[in-house]
Amino acid sequence: MIWEELIKIALIGTERGKLPAEVEQALARIGIDTDADPARVVLEAAALYHQLRRAGFPLTPFEGERPPMPDEAEEKRAAPSGTSARHLGLILEGPYRPALAEYLRLLRQYQKRIPAEHQPALFYRCLQSPALWKAVQGNLDEPERWLLRQNPDWAPLTDSPDAETWPDASHDQRLALLRYIRRTQPEAAAALLESSWKETPYPEKQALLREMEQQPGAYDETFLEACLDDSRKEVRTAAALLLARLPASALQGRLFARARALFREDTEKGLRLELPGKNDEALKRDGIGTGRKSYPGGKRAALAYDILCRLPPKRWEQHFNRPTVETLRLLAGSNQKKLLLDALANAAVLHQDHRWIEAILRYWWRTGDEEAWGGSAGKLLMENLPDPVFNEIALQHLKQNPGFIEEKSFLYLLLCQGEQPWGRALAQLVLTGFQQWLSGARAYYWNLWHYKRILAAAAYRTEPELLESFRAGWDTRSPVWHRWEKDVEWLLRVLAFRKEMQEAMK
Repeated sequence: MIWEELIKIALIGTERGKLPAEVEQALARIGIDTDADPARVVLEAAALYHQLRRAGFPLTPFEGERPPMPDEAEEKRAAPSGTSARHLGLILEGPYRPALAEYLRLLRQYQKRIPAEHQPALFYRCLQSPALWKAVQGNLDEPERWLLRQNPDWAPLTDSPDAETWPDASHDQRLALLRYIRRTQPEAAAALLESSWKETPYPEKQALLREMEQQPGAYDETFLEACLDDSRKEVRTAAALLLARLPASALQGRLFARARALFREDTEKGLRLELPGKNDEALKRDGIGTGRKSYPGGKRAALAYDILCRLPPKRWEQHFNRPTVETLRLLAGSNQKKLLLDALANAAVLHQDHRWIEAILRYWWRTGDEEAWGGSAGKLLMENLPDPVFNEIALQHLKQNPGFIEEKSFLYLLLCQGEQPWGRALAQLVLTGFQQWLSGARAYYWNLWHYKRILAAAAYRTEPELLESFRAGWDTRSPVWHRWEKDVEWLLRVLAFRKEMQEAMK
């Protein structure tokens, strides 16, 4: 209406017509001086509304019953400051995107809620990233969950606490309900699934089983054992992997009996692993040999690897009656060393056995097995290494090999692979070592590109309190400084942003 009136007056002229009173009132509300010369009023209003018409569209008034708002008493967290909200905006827009996980941790630490103006953008991102949604859930109270329920687009993220709606619920609604049940009453989930499992299409079964990965327990075993007889291989494989994660499941017992029978102890040749024969129906039922990836070395090697990957490494400590490191040495001395250690590495990650994660990684480092630590299994171990152990191993390595960090070295991969925070001592040794090299360098070599990745990792994993100490010590007169100036400036800029972000959250 306003735009049409402006066009009309512009065509007939302000001397032959005037703007309606309601249009003048609307213009006054957006800051236009309607007491000025009529021609000037029309020109200013037309310029402003032209931009508004390009940028947006009018919202129609809401008609219908408004959903009840949650009680203000349910706001358990305080609102963050405007500065803190601005930080989240910068993170979501891209320049400091890797700082999102730290920002969410700070919200939980200081009991602050997600800034309201950024909740929609964050929820849309959660739809694309289950890992992000898992991190965000710990920051939600009832007001945020209420907001989630108002937008149909966010339905996959919402919780539906009414189990009676299950029979008539859509797939997305069932996922939401199962997610809620797994968080509040995990032991009740299996019975809910059983009630409609036969009629559920197999792609939906796969999605529901993925939700069962949250808080698996012995209460799931009967249901999952029945899933091993499903007509679809994809469902059987997913159920078998879940059963392998249960510490005392019957499936683990069956696989361990198969694996134990493969070992032979010889007084002269030591421990030997005899590769199994052909895959049989019992092993297939337990999810062995049904995956897409295959271990190199033939079908028999792949079968052995598949079996050993599912078993908790600590079971071998009990079987051989030896502590972790001695058991590892025994297995590493066998005729199938590589196969056994690769399988143990994957099993240690599957069962989150940090003692074995550390033991295998240290073994590969000390034996100089670059192929092992640089492969997929080694990278998995590095990503899952506990924070204190990560810093301990990295410091130990750096003290034994001071100065410049070589490309593809154990320490380089360790520093860049995971997301563990760097302790002060480690950060200072890494960066001062680089400063010393930079000061003495006389030429730029292209094989030093890997230090750009080290500096990028340091920016988000070093304590921001070290910012001032890292501002000094850079030799700007070095012949190669111009090659590294932008990378160093970005390191300092990120540290400054994270420091400000932490201070604004307090």
